[in-house]
Amino acid sequence: MSDVGFGEGKTGLDDVNSVGFYSWVVPENKVYGDQVIAFIFGVSEQELASGAPIEKVIRYIDEGDRQRVAKSIHDAIVTGCAYQENYGVTHPDGRRIDVAANGRCLRDAEGVPHIYSGTVTIQSAAVAANDPLENHCRAALGLATKRRQMLAARYLTSALNVLGK
Repeated sequence: MSDVGFGEGKTGLDDVNSVGFYSWVVPENKVYGDQVIAFIFGVSEQELASGAPIEKVIRYIDEGDRQRVAKSIHDAIVTGCAYQENYGVTHPDGRRIDVAANGRCLRDAEGVPHIYSGTVTIQSAAVAANDPLENHCRAALGLATKRRQMLAARYLTSALNVLGK
């Protein structure tokens, strides 16, 4: 994912309380969203413009929050009631974002769940330093972890600890 800008020289992590808007066409499993949603969930703006599957959008929700959030989304689809949750998102590159999300699943003329729309607001964000060495180490750590190269991941984690990040 590339850096997403919000205004002059800012990234989404600089904008605490930035609000992202999304719509999910439930029968087609396509989520559409703006640049804030792309930034929070690590999905490219192009993918969201074409409609990304919900599984791709929510993949970085913190493991401890994932089951609760999934149940709340399911309940909102089944009941049509409003959805409201606070949870964390952690990317493989180490970025951590706390968000507040809300939405509602609207039904079509036959009463079938159809469009699920809402917002996700950044509550707090672990702002990445502008240190190129830290950025490279985080990117390498993400790759090492993804490829299950645990020794390399351990060394990169140590390097980041030395950098105080």
